[in-house]
Formats: sequence, C-alpha cells, structure tokens
Amino acid sequence: MSGRDARASVEAEMQRLLEAADTLRADLEGHEAVCRSILAGIRRGEQLEGLLEANGSRTWRPRITDSLTTYERLRHRARLRLIALGVEEGMTVQDIQQHWSITKQLANRALREIEHLDEPD
Repeated sequence: MSGRDARASVEAEMQRLLEAADTLRADLEGHEAVCRSILAGIRRGEQLEGLLEANGSRTWRPRITDSLTTYERLRHRARLRLIALGVEEGMTVQDIQQHWSITKQLANRALREIEHLDEPD
C-alpha cells in the first residue's frame, strides 16, 4: 500500500472510530439514565420486573452491548491502521512497543494482523 493509500485508510478508519465513539457516548448516557431510574425504583421498594419493563430492558441491554462491541472492534482496526502506517514510515517493532506501550509479542501479533486487515470480515 502506498503512503497516500495508507493515510487514506487511516483517515477512513479513524472517522469510523469517531462515529462509533459518538454512538457509544450517547448509548452510555442513555444507559446511565436507565441505571439511575432502576436504582431510584429499587430504593423506593419497587419490584425489579416492573422497573425493567418500564425502562425498556429488552432494548437497552442489547443496544449498549452492540455499541461497546462495535466501538472496540473499530478501535482495534484503527490501531492496526495506525501501526501499519508507522511501519510504512519506518517504525520498528521496538518503536511500536514503546509508542503503544505493548509487549514485543503484542507488537508482532499486530504486525501479523495487519497482513489480513483488508480481507473481508
């Protein structure tokens, strides 16, 4: 991949990560509101089943789980894109270790994963 292509890939991946961060932030705020509502109901002595129903547990639990999973997947991909760009610009395994505060084993694993980054999920 050329330097220009690598930078474009990093930009696209970082943009997707930022969008996922916005979604996660909104979902966390919604989840916090639900938790506060359930906590208040518990303190008032209300039954849990009614609190869960009133707060839409069927939708908020999978939503926050999906949001967290998506964010973590995109964070990992963005990190790999950044490492790939660094390697293209001459960074060594030791440089990657130092800048990302990871072990040599994790740095080498990231380098192996980079080889498969453009394969379909």
